[in-house]
Amino acid sequence: MCGLGIVVTAHSNETPFLQSAVSSPCSSSETSFPCSPTPASEFDLELQRRLCQRGPDQYQKVIRHIFTRPNRQGTRRGYSIAMHSAVLHLRGEKVIPQPLIDLDDNILCWNGEVFGVNGPEMDDPRILWQDSDTVLVSKKLQNAGKKLTELNTHRVSERDPVVDVLQSLHGPFAVAWLHEKSKRLYFGHDRYGRRSLVYQACNDKSESVHLLAKLAGTTRTALLGSDLTSFVLSNVAINLSRRDQTQYQEVPASGIYVLDMQTMEQNLPYRLEFYPYVPLVPKIPGKIRLVSETLVDSYGVTFSFPFGAQSAEVNDKEDATALLISARELFLTLSNAVGVRVRTIPLQNSAHGISPVARVAVLFSGGLDSVVLAALCHFHACVNEPIDLLTVCFDGKSGFASPDRQAAKTAHAELCRLFPQRQWNLVKINVPQTELTSVQGEILTLMAPCDTHMDFNIGAAFYFLSRGRGELQTSADNSLPTTQGEWNNNLDTEPAHLRLLTTKVAALGLFDLHSLPPDSLMCPVNHCGRKRKLGCVLGVCKSCCVKLHRVVSKLFSSDDNRMNHHVDHREAQQCRNQINAMGLRCDSHLKELIKLLTLEQPDIWCRVHQTRQIPTIQQTSPLEPNSKSGLMYESKARVVLVGIGADEQLAGYGRHRKTLINRGEAALRAELQMDLDRIWIRNLGRDDRCIAVHGREARFPYLDDHVVSAIASFPVSSLCHADLPRGVGEKRALRLVAEALGLSSCVRLAKRAIQFGTRIAKVSSNGSNRQILGTMKFRPECRNT
Repeated sequence: MCGLGIVVTAHSNETPFLQSAVSSPCSSSETSFPCSPTPASEFDLELQRRLCQRGPDQYQKVIRHIFTRPNRQGTRRGYSIAMHSAVLHLRGEKVIPQPLIDLDDNILCWNGEVFGVNGPEMDDPRILWQDSDTVLVSKKLQNAGKKLTELNTHRVSERDPVVDVLQSLHGPFAVAWLHEKSKRLYFGHDRYGRRSLVYQACNDKSESVHLLAKLAGTTRTALLGSDLTSFVLSNVAINLSRRDQTQYQEVPASGIYVLDMQTMEQNLPYRLEFYPYVPLVPKIPGKIRLVSETLVDSYGVTFSFPFGAQSAEVNDKEDATALLISARELFLTLSNAVGVRVRTIPLQNSAHGISPVARVAVLFSGGLDSVVLAALCHFHACVNEPIDLLTVCFDGKSGFASPDRQAAKTAHAELCRLFPQRQWNLVKINVPQTELTSVQGEILTLMAPCDTHMDFNIGAAFYFLSRGRGELQTSADNSLPTTQGEWNNNLDTEPAHLRLLTTKVAALGLFDLHSLPPDSLMCPVNHCGRKRKLGCVLGVCKSCCVKLHRVVSKLFSSDDNRMNHHVDHREAQQCRNQINAMGLRCDSHLKELIKLLTLEQPDIWCRVHQTRQIPTIQQTSPLEPNSKSGLMYESKARVVLVGIGADEQLAGYGRHRKTLINRGEAALRAELQMDLDRIWIRNLGRDDRCIAVHGREARFPYLDDHVVSAIASFPVSSLCHADLPRGVGEKRALRLVAEALGLSSCVRLAKRAIQFGTRIAKVSSNGSNRQILGTMKFRPECRNT
């Protein structure tokens, strides 16, 4: 991976032009160009700093100067093109400096990974991993450039051989390639936008123009010289002022773009061309042959996959067969996708007697998507290597015990039990509010041009996850719930010392709920009329919750857990009458409630309706039982696996179920395709920028081309079943994969968005998960500081 930046600037005819290459002091540059650089501007220095965060191993800048063809008046326009690259070395035996200049003087800036190429190489893609993929791409583009020189590709009917090469690549990438002879600058990223690419274009009035938007639905657009006086292309927006931040736009991930600076059209100095990607074709299902309960992936790894689908809750035999076939296909393609992303990471040489460090980490929420990736990772990483599981939490008030943290600890314990020969490093990244506030400006810069509260919350979560610095836990925590029933019931509450109490109170059935709709938010207390709040221990509104606690406190002493002798019999009876008047169904319920609120938890207060916290409860809570070591740890892994793409394809969002119920299967498929088509602008650009800033590369197994093609062929019943409950009816094929892997902690977990699972939405939105809409623009003054 690397960081790339391209700066195209128009000059007057009188400006003298020199060609030069500039390298950072820590790197070497082999180029035939004379080096006569001008002093670096503030913009250049900021661009270099940002790119070197992504690629800390080497930085270099190459400058070229181009004249357009003369117009009818015999004048021509001049441009300078500065091409910047910073390298994070992940392929081959040595660092390949970029920008890479081939023997024909073409220049390549490559930020990506080639996991396969359409053509003969696909027969054995592992031969592609033995050398630098930068060199591989450069050679292929050089050959395509020679064909381009021979062909008259300026006609619409001709295919561009360079575009054909770029669109044949399998894997995440952002690329810029300058063809020397034709003066054509090719740029773009893969069809999902897994590598960030943003641009800023200005006309002769210094106005921002959305050039690439003009290409929607067209193949080429001729532009006047006044339309473009500067063009910046980069992995990250370079913000020297607030105005700079608003001028950047995401490069659409729908195809490859070409800036032709020597167009043959008269009086037009340049032209933009667009070549859309051909849609992926769903994989054609093979002949159904369920003759073996084992699966073997492309790397020879053998998995057990029983025919039974016990947890799938199928309705008929036909549905069970289709689900089983889908799950087996997903298992194989996903294992291959994880395998190529793990096995291509260079081995690290460990000194004698020193344990190897983790080469790969997983962004680990403890949910279905990430736990399956972690389990598959075990089969492809070296046996003696640890695997880092990175989990983040922002809720200091709960002792850093958010739902995601609890799920991650439970899943970590399960992985330790299933694969005891592997060292699983659970890295608990705890972020106090003061630290989040201190890096707010940095996160806002990285997420630009994204600018909403949701963007900030998700971007911040990925920023701290990728930093990989936290408390290390290597052994299983056996004090957490182990059954699915316990775990799903605990998802909607937070502190562990309230979970058991909430379950017991709910089991009492204190109030008559038959008169209320099943999904009612009204307080069940007689004649109340207020809204209850989810998470309240008693399931009532604030006023009734406070009243119940106050009355019970009068009845019992918190010192000896006996009747409060300072309250006479008459006053005690009045307290009982007040509680009965609230609608308790019988006296036995009152006795049980008093017992729960006094004998078992004498000092407890509802976390939703009271601010009082008891330090002793937090200190003795089983939320952090493995703080025995307190060892701080920072992951050395340069590759992180991310579960993005599973929900968008496997109907993991709640709105997918609603679409299926209200509009049918065709509408659901259309919505899933829409989610995949827009994932570059809603997720991946922002997430790549926030992860790569720490010199780590995100890899997305669920967005592997073969996985996407396989899922597209599944019947809707393998994705979502509207009659099954939440946590079972969505992502059905993936849940069966998890079951086949022996995973139970996550197999019935429902979707929880990262901003809520980590509790950052509460911290960044004045203490409430829902107080500020995620689509609102983020303003620092909206926060509690």
